[in-house]
Amino acid sequence: MDEQAHPELPWPGFSPERPFVLPLQAGRMATPFGEACEIEGVRLVRKPEFHVTVLSQELSRTAAVLGTARLRALYESRPWTPRRTGRYALLHDAKPALGGTLERWSLIEHLELPAMDHFRGELARMLGPTLADPVPHVTHFVRGAPNGIGVPNTRALQALQLREVLL
Repeated sequence: MDEQAHPELPWPGFSPERPFVLPLQAGRMATPFGEACEIEGVRLVRKPEFHVTVLSQELSRTAAVLGTARLRALYESRPWTPRRTGRYALLHDAKPALGGTLERWSLIEHLELPAMDHFRGELARMLGPTLADPVPHVTHFVRGAPNGIGVPNTRALQALQLREVLL
């Protein structure tokens, strides 16, 4: 069995009221960094859960016009088998917060997930280009934001990425 590949992910259900995410098995998400890591002088802590965000809450609301049955059929038209790449990237942004600025950091790992490209590509064809160009990834470590930093597309990734992290 390919140690980098996860088992096929079944349809997780859909609600326009929340992001459309696929849970990943924590036991398959080991990294060489341990429970915390320091990169660029910033200490990040390990997330307790792991998932792939297929659609943000905003994009889920957009896709909801197709109906759950149609979204499920599109999802089930391809096998959703994420494969870890071992390619990591350090992300950073800053948000206004009460009394100043909240610095947020994430260490993500890129995933190979062709089904996500197909799914989002078909949604983009039906509903518009904002649904195209996904970045399949999983967030391993965070600081300042317990769930990480949203990366809806490659343009956002380019704006957020400080650098690739080599092991």
